[in-house]
Amino acid sequence: MARQALLAGIDVGTTHVKVGFFDERGSCVASVRQATPRELPGLVAAVSGALAECAARAGHGPDAIGIAGMAETGVPLDRSGRPLTPLLWWNDPRATREAAMLGRDAEALYALTGRRADPKAPLAKWLWMRAHSPDVLESMRWWAHVPDAVAYALTGRLRTHETLAARTLAYDAGAGAYDPDLLALAGLRAEQLPPTAWAVEPVGPLTAQVSGVAAGVPVVIAGHDHAVGSWAAGVRRPGDVADSLGTAEAVMVLSESRPDPRTGLALGITTDPSLDGARTVVVGGLPTSGAMVDWLLGLLAPEGGSREGAHARPPDAQEKYDALPGLLGGVRLPTGIVVEPYLRGRVAPAPDRDRRVTVSGLGPEHTPGDLLAAAIEGTCMHARWMLDELTAVTGTAPERLVVLGGQVRIPLWMRVKAAVSPVPVEVVPAGDAVCAGAALIAGQAGGSLDDVPLLPREGRPHDLGLAAAYLPLYERFLASAREPG
Repeated sequence: MARQALLAGIDVGTTHVKVGFFDERGSCVASVRQATPRELPGLVAAVSGALAECAARAGHGPDAIGIAGMAETGVPLDRSGRPLTPLLWWNDPRATREAAMLGRDAEALYALTGRRADPKAPLAKWLWMRAHSPDVLESMRWWAHVPDAVAYALTGRLRTHETLAARTLAYDAGAGAYDPDLLALAGLRAEQLPPTAWAVEPVGPLTAQVSGVAAGVPVVIAGHDHAVGSWAAGVRRPGDVADSLGTAEAVMVLSESRPDPRTGLALGITTDPSLDGARTVVVGGLPTSGAMVDWLLGLLAPEGGSREGAHARPPDAQEKYDALPGLLGGVRLPTGIVVEPYLRGRVAPAPDRDRRVTVSGLGPEHTPGDLLAAAIEGTCMHARWMLDELTAVTGTAPERLVVLGGQVRIPLWMRVKAAVSPVPVEVVPAGDAVCAGAALIAGQAGGSLDDVPLLPREGRPHDLGLAAAYLPLYERFLASAREPG
C-alpha cells in the first residue's frame, strides 16, 4: 500500500501555536494546539514537540513543512542565533511614545510603507530599544519575526516573507526592499533584517533533529497568517473579500492599486502585498475581536467544578470556552443590545486610540449569554462597517465574504456574521485554516502558488428575516460608533 503524502503546517498565533499534519487536499490527519510560549526557546520546543507528536499519531513524518504566523511580533538574535530578549509582542504598547515621535511626515510614510506609525511596528520597538536597551540593539545581528525564528531553528537559515517584512514599518512596498533611511532612525542596516523569499521558495532543508521527521524535508515560510489563510480559502481575485478571525480580526480586500495616503490614514486602513506579490491587499483591523469575547468570558464564565477551596485557580482559556455553548444556548437574536467592541481603542475605519467598550440597551431582562452574544454582534457589525469602507475606497464590488478562523466553530457567531453581511458568506469549516494553508503552500515548495489547492468552503444560508431585524441595530451601531469619543 502506497504511503500517504503528508504536509505539516505551523501557525504561531497570539494565543495559540497550532501544528498539524494534512493530506494534499487539506484534510487534517493529526494536530496539536497549545498556548503560545512567551520566549523563543519555549516556542521552538513546543513546535518541535508538536511535530514529533503529530508524526507519531500519523505513523510517519511530513514531506514538507510550512510556517505561518502573526506579524510584528519578533525577537532580536545575536550572532549565534540566540534570542537577546523574550518575544516582543505586536500588542505590547511600550513603544507608543517612539511611534508618536517618529519624526516622519505621515502621508509620505504611508505612501512608502502602506501604513501609519504605530507602537506595534518593529521599527517603533527598535527605537524603544535604542532609547532604553541600547546594549540589546548593539548586540542584535538579526531581527526575526516569529515565523522566521521558527524556520531558522529548523533549518539554520534565516529568511522572511514579504507579507511579514511589509509589517516592519521600514519596508518600501513599491521597491520591495527595506528603506535605509527608516532603518537608520534606529541605527540599523538592511543586512540585519532577513532577506525575503517567496511563499513556495524553501528556506532550506530541515536540519534540526525532530523525532519522527526526516532530515532534509523542505521548510517554507508561507507568510503572514491572515494572508496565508485567505489564499488557501480561495480569496485570490478582486471581488473576493476575506474575514480572518482570531484574537484580532482582519477584513481584507484585494485591489489593483493602493489607496491615496490621506484617505488611508483617515480610515486607519493599511496595505500589504498579496501573498503572490501581484496585487495590493487593503486591510481593516479590529485588534479585539476574539479578545473581546475572551475578556467577557473571564468575567462571566463559571469558575469551574475542578476548583476546590484553597486550591482554587482561575479557569484557563479552554475551560472558559467550554462554558460558551451553555451561556449562548437559548439566546434570541438579535439581542437588542448594541456593543462597541473596543477594548484597546479603535484602528479602522475611524481611528480612535482612546475609544473603549460601550454598551447600550442592556436591561434586567438580559442574561450573561445575551451580553456575550451582543459582543459578538458588535464585532460582526464593526466588520460590516470595515467592509463597506474598504470596498468603497478601493472601488471594489464585493461578490462574497469568505470567513475563516477559530470563531467559525461558534454557530451563533456565524449566524450573526451571515445576517449582517451585505454579500453572501462562505465559511471555511477548518478551524485551523491558517495551519492547513501553510501546509498546502509547503506542498508546492519550488512550484507555484496558483497550484495550491483550495480549502473546502460552505455557504451560509441567508436568513432574510434576521438580516432585516439587524438593519436598525446596525444603524444604531454606526450612529454610536461615529460619535466623537
